[in-house]
Amino acid sequence: MSSLSKLPKLPSIRDLIRIYNLRAKQQLSQNFLMDKNITDKIITLAGLELEKSLCVEVGPGPGLLTRSILDKGAKNVVAVEKDPRF
Repeated sequence: MSSLSKLPKLPSIRDLIRIYNLRAKQQLSQNFLMDKNITDKIITLAGLELEKSLCVEVGPGPGLLTRSILDKGAKNVVAVEKDPRF
């Protein structure tokens, strides 16, 4: 059993957006991805070797794509966000 398996389950992105009353800001060209099936598919189709690569995500927002990247086994992830709400 790894130490990561002891962590509590993260709230859903939908719940985080509701809890913190977040709205996408048009001036930042934000669009929040809400379907993990879609973000999982994006990562799969990208065909990256995440275990061996450095993954840089620009504008992770509430983090659903980041979750998919980590779920696919990424070891090195850097997320750069301009919006201080995130």
